[in-house]
Amino acid sequence: MDISENFSIEVMEIGYVEENRDYCCLFCDKKVAMGVIYPVGEVLFEDWRYMEHHIEAAHGSAFEQLLSGGKESTGLSDQQTKLLSLIYAGKSDKEIQQELQIGSLSTIRNHRFALRKKEKQAKTLVAVMNLLKQQQATGASGPISDVSIEKTFEPPAELVRYFSEEDGRLISYQLKEYEREQLVAEVALLFRPGKVYTEKEVNTILVDIFEDYMLLRRELVDRGLLVRNDEGSEYRRVSNLVNGEGSEMDYKKELKLKAKEEKTRYGIFQIKNVANGKLFVGSTPNFKTLNGLKFSLNNGVSTQKELQADWNDYGKEQFEFVELVVVDEKDWQGISKKKILEKLLEKWLEELRPFGENGYNGSKKD
Repeated sequence: MDISENFSIEVMEIGYVEENRDYCCLFCDKKVAMGVIYPVGEVLFEDWRYMEHHIEAAHGSAFEQLLSGGKESTGLSDQQTKLLSLIYAGKSDKEIQQELQIGSLSTIRNHRFALRKKEKQAKTLVAVMNLLKQQQATGASGPISDVSIEKTFEPPAELVRYFSEEDGRLISYQLKEYEREQLVAEVALLFRPGKVYTEKEVNTILVDIFEDYMLLRRELVDRGLLVRNDEGSEYRRVSNLVNGEGSEMDYKKELKLKAKEEKTRYGIFQIKNVANGKLFVGSTPNFKTLNGLKFSLNNGVSTQKELQADWNDYGKEQFEFVELVVVDEKDWQGISKKKILEKLLEKWLEELRPFGENGYNGSKKD
């Protein structure tokens, strides 16, 4: 399959695409069901993060896979391909010179210049082809899209630095937590209260703000700004304020205040079957992701097979979600979030032993 012909640049860069209710790897036939929490060792990954893990484990990176297509796909010579691979690996010009047996460092600089020139030419060609497609679509009968966007998104002044001057889109989601809250609160205002949106309509609105529109959509749902039905086919914006009254400005102020006050809560949780006492114990970098875990169980697609089976048999009313530990980072100075969760999970697994007949974490030898 010709990836460049079938997928956008944004999709090619992340290495997977959303199709129906799955994330599909561009480089093999791997599919990851959406709304499912996937265990990797003792760590739980959200659906999209698990697909990223697959790409890293099976293909190295999207960069390596795209570059491996050869000249027919990239238009690059063998020498340019090798050079890009070494640059991506973090090699210095001196190391590249030795590995490629290039006579002088100036030759490497010339290669870099030639690659930047190709990049500029590629951008121009993409722009030309996009304009051509727009002209052809305008001349055709009927609208280009059946989804109307009612408002134009303008980032808050405090966050403008995170947006590209070229296309106006968010460059990265590596923001502080209060900045994320502020951003999604602003994005939520693009949706009209009371209107029902399909997933396609939501995606169409969000893709103009950030290339990873799926992440942005999940954030809106997990943070309680959009609600979706159990099937994930309909989305609605929450009402203004607690009692459903007030202006858009009131709503905006309320969400900004909430963004400044809230911090990401993370730690260890358990799911308890109150009917038989069995437990599942896990860790999460954000307790809001438990919404996704409940969603996967309600839709029968959890990878925790025994837990899913009992959820189906006993009914969701028989299960309790409990936050066992909320991490206070003051107690863990200089330790990464990942290590904190690993240490805490190990402690709670040893204490509660949710294995075999006692729980859903699988078997563990004494």
